[in-house]
Amino acid sequence: MIINFIIFFAVLSLLIFFHELGHFLAAKAFGIYVKRFSIGMPPRVIGFQWGETDYCIGALPIGGFVMMAGQEDVPLSDEEREKEYGQVPEERWFKNKNVLQRICVLLAGPSMNLVLAVLLYAIVGLVGSMVPEWEVEARVGDIEKNAPVLSTPLFLYDDKKDAPVDDTEVAVGWQIGDRIVKVDGREISNMTDLAVEAVLGGESQSHAIILERTDTTGATTRYVSYVAPKILDDTRHARFGVGPYETALVHEIVKDSPGESAGFQKGDIIQDVDGKPVTLSGFIRYVEETAEGATITVTIQRDGTYMDIPAMPRTTGKIRGVHIGKLDGKGTLGVQSVSPEVADSTGLKAGDIILEVNGASLSAEDLSQLEKSSPGTPLALKVKRPAKLFGLVRDEQVFDAAITIDPVRAIGVVLQPRSVLQRVPPSRIVQHSIYQSYLAVERTIMTIVGLFNRTVSPKELGGPLMIFSVTTQAAQAGLDWLIKITAFISINLFVLNLLPLPVLDGGQVVMNAVEAIRGKPVNEKFLERLQQAGIFLLIALMLFVTYNDIERWIVGWLS
Repeated sequence: MIINFIIFFAVLSLLIFFHELGHFLAAKAFGIYVKRFSIGMPPRVIGFQWGETDYCIGALPIGGFVMMAGQEDVPLSDEEREKEYGQVPEERWFKNKNVLQRICVLLAGPSMNLVLAVLLYAIVGLVGSMVPEWEVEARVGDIEKNAPVLSTPLFLYDDKKDAPVDDTEVAVGWQIGDRIVKVDGREISNMTDLAVEAVLGGESQSHAIILERTDTTGATTRYVSYVAPKILDDTRHARFGVGPYETALVHEIVKDSPGESAGFQKGDIIQDVDGKPVTLSGFIRYVEETAEGATITVTIQRDGTYMDIPAMPRTTGKIRGVHIGKLDGKGTLGVQSVSPEVADSTGLKAGDIILEVNGASLSAEDLSQLEKSSPGTPLALKVKRPAKLFGLVRDEQVFDAAITIDPVRAIGVVLQPRSVLQRVPPSRIVQHSIYQSYLAVERTIMTIVGLFNRTVSPKELGGPLMIFSVTTQAAQAGLDWLIKITAFISINLFVLNLLPLPVLDGGQVVMNAVEAIRGKPVNEKFLERLQQAGIFLLIALMLFVTYNDIERWIVGWLS
């Protein structure tokens, strides 16, 4: 937990430092008197004086500021202003500089957040990282039963005309393995881009999507699909109903299994089963549901060559809908995850501790062996649900639950998803990092627009707790993920600070632009009231997003 807080404050400090550094460097360049450069809010903890400026760290790590003569986020009285800047020549005051210089100082802060994002995306691109294949390729994975893409008509696509050949419908529905080339005329690089288009466009927007389908001979055909996402099941967002494609890569062969007898080898890539393209999860489901004694034909790719391997799955046991294993380093047996359906029928929740199975205390290894060797066997569980907050939120509970080991089929191959190395050549790194930043800016703006047209719920907004959660989860996934999420948050700050709201940099830029148009400064009393209103709005927004954070935390805590 301490490491998580260190990561959170390190990310926050980096973002604030670059933002305030932009204001500071621009102010210095125009000869503006800078009294203090602070990371963190008062009271001052530590720092040093260099020239006329105090460089320091504040006790509250929730922001930062550059204290300039004649530039006040919070209005000062004449006495306070005289005390702070009375000795400073008036020509060095921010408010006495020309409008263009003031606007440059105000824009420099957000601009440095954009610069930081470009640098971070460049670092990740140059160093490279192992990422899931769906991060670098937009291929259709498992398709939900009621997905809108299943019934959408397909039209042959003419690359030269960038349009359908004609209005003749040649096929219906997307298929697993289809590659998505363009959405609304723009190329997309991964499935995240497709999901974002659905969420931000909402149910009312139909999209023109170019698909590429490869047949068994290797020939490719491109289609145009016009489809609108929709809200599926109990989700709050519009979706196309497709998941990312995960290649079924053979990682290990179980000894004396049907897979070993059939000739599977480590590194084989499973393409089809009985002529149907499958993802990793789809292949597992297909094999599990195969009739007992039936033979399946698996098409695999090995060293660039395709071959068919017949195999007869063997019946084994599997506890479906709930994953039971070690909860901690001590080997405590418990519920690691549970599907909503099983949770409703059994009362089990993630984090529950399994005390006994059929009256005996078992280890995770013992349960795994029992599961494989006893298909169809009912299990009586004695479960302990630990207290929360010393019993104030929830008392400790001990209860009984019943589950069954389902008989399923398996061929004895251990699968894993395929990861690919994503690295950008130095010659393309500038273009890459700028484009990634552009995409992040576009998504942020579309999210803000979505709040106004109600395709994005205000409940999705988050504050410090959400940033803490996102950064710590990214850090657990790897340094490259932490750097990318930091870049995205920096882009968010860039855009949000340019909004024309009082107190924010964008609001002050607007006021200075109004002054330039009018040819004289805006009334100080009006500015003071506007700043006060801006502070009120900012506090209200912070309270709202913090409320969202706390609500999410409480729901997760009580679940």
